Amino acid sequence: MPIKKIQKIFMRTGLLVLILGLIWSCSFLGDRGKGQYIPIEIDLDNTIGPFNGLGANVPISFYSRRIKPLQTLNDLGITVIRVKRQGDNWDNILALRGATQRLGIKWIYSLDAIPASLVNQHGQLTDVAGFAEWWAEEVDELFYQEVPADFIELLDVPDLAPGDSLPLSPDIYNSLVKATRVELDLRGYQQVEIIGPGLSTPAISGDLESWYMDLDQTAFDILGHWTVQTWEKHTKAGQVGSALAELIQYLDLIESRKPIFVSSYASSETVFGQRHYPDPNQYDQLGNLNTFQTYYYSASFSVPYALRVYSNTLDLLKYAGVTPIIYQLYDAPVDVKHKKRSWGLLDLNGQAKPVFTLLGNLMQQVPKQAMVVPAEIEPEHQLNALAFRNQEQVMLTICNENTKSKSVQVRLHGARRSLEFVHAVDCQSPKILPPGQGQVDEIEILETELKLRHDGDSDSYTFTATIHPQSTFVAEFQLK
Repeated sequence: MPIKKIQKIFMRTGLLVLILGLIWSCSFLGDRGKGQYIPIEIDLDNTIGPFNGLGANVPISFYSRRIKPLQTLNDLGITVIRVKRQGDNWDNILALRGATQRLGIKWIYSLDAIPASLVNQHGQLTDVAGFAEWWAEEVDELFYQEVPADFIELLDVPDLAPGDSLPLSPDIYNSLVKATRVELDLRGYQQVEIIGPGLSTPAISGDLESWYMDLDQTAFDILGHWTVQTWEKHTKAGQVGSALAELIQYLDLIESRKPIFVSSYASSETVFGQRHYPDPNQYDQLGNLNTFQTYYYSASFSVPYALRVYSNTLDLLKYAGVTPIIYQLYDAPVDVKHKKRSWGLLDLNGQAKPVFTLLGNLMQQVPKQAMVVPAEIEPEHQLNALAFRNQEQVMLTICNENTKSKSVQVRLHGARRSLEFVHAVDCQSPKILPPGQGQVDEIEILETELKLRHDGDSDSYTFTATIHPQSTFVAEFQLK
């Protein structure tokens, strides 16, 4: 063979090797890719428990045709609502009932304050039997109006003192639970479940422990669910999940585990990065400026707040038997105009705030009758992830609160069947506005593609993705 022809063959071979080497080095399987990606491991065979949906606190003191309850509740995948009735606002209650009946949503009735006739000058309950009878009559009236009362929570946050002392002590609460059960049963309402104690925090320290320890066996057996609120501290971001975990560990230790309604959560943070947002609990921190839009503005209109609530939701869903209940479904005029509060996921006009858009996108893609699957990811990466699966589908989500992109390599194993990519979306903001403008941040939901690779040796599936700054990522797969 001529020397020139041999040289050409070697040159072509060398060029081919070079090209293959470049392809290999750019691949996530190559040496160059090692360490570039944040690893996320998901064992689809390791489920936490069934996904019970989300709940929402609904202010029934206000009903407007600008709010579409049926669509709103359906978009968020709401399975239970928590309401507090004040006065005879039956028109509002019945309007809400119509939406919840079609969706099979259960109702929790709670109470902000004990009726004045049943307390002393210090605000303490003095008539346990009278309060139990009051609750039974309230349930009787609700059923007369054909309004559900699936659960009743005897008093919201009885561990907080509105006046000189606690409205209820743990030992009185123990007596009240039993007395209320008797009154309900006498009226034929055995199906109405009493839940509680409705504490303001999952912390177990000092007197808080007595709310669980002072229940005798009869009262303990009556309560079907524990209820508790959980909010992160301003100095420690994102602690709602770990705080709830401490309560769950304690309940397991004293053999007192029950399903838990987290009766109220969102985010108490108002500082994200270097930006200070008006507090949703007292939004009038910008002053009465030129426009109503600027005046009516708080952190709840921003993407950073929405991402924190989204991440908190994932943290709460990582525990079996927990149903998170969003603090407030929509803003109500009485809150906005008089109390300067704006916690709602929808504004006064029924328009979605960023937190509604993000949670709605997530909930609409969770498979029916899904099981929750944890995701293993190192905490220093400051990402949050969770997966859901049923017999036919797998869905996973990743939340990135950082101001920088994160490259991830996700490995799914334990499927026991072949896995096919269906679709994925990025939820991100084209521009996060400074608080001083007093305008709601917009969210764009953009379709994205993934390349799913199968490793036959480990029977796992792997893909890489870039999670954009201050965004959420949701991907869906089909089990074949």
